[in-house]
Amino acid sequence: MTEDNRRTAIAQEVRHGRNALRAAESLRDLGLHNDALDRLYYGLFHHVLALLMIEGVEPRRHGSLAGLLGQHVVGKHELTAADVAVVSRAYAARDLADYERTWDADKKTVVASFGEVVPLIERIQRYLAASGWLSPDEG
Repeated sequence: MTEDNRRTAIAQEVRHGRNALRAAESLRDLGLHNDALDRLYYGLFHHVLALLMIEGVEPRRHGSLAGLLGQHVVGKHELTAADVAVVSRAYAARDLADYERTWDADKKTVVASFGEVVPLIERIQRYLAASGWLSPDEG
């Protein structure tokens, strides 16, 4: 992948991530907790994918996202092991919300998830903009 193609792909991932986050916020505000957790995860997923693309890594499964992040990004790009744990928790919540028919997220769970995922997304966006992977109007 050329650097220009990589920049385009990263910008697309960030755009998808921002849209998913906006959807998550709307669903949260409507009290649709499981759906909000699903979209919140995807907001984070697309931003993490943008970071992995810097390293030339594209996950094939959602379950591998946190491991790849830890392997290729922690210690670089201002991410820590604690950030990998946030990704793991967001994935687990999305998995429960989507596939466990007896599980219903409550408001407290959603508030906690937003409280740790949104700051991570914002840090990723700032990093991508500051490091030149996004143009000023995208960052």
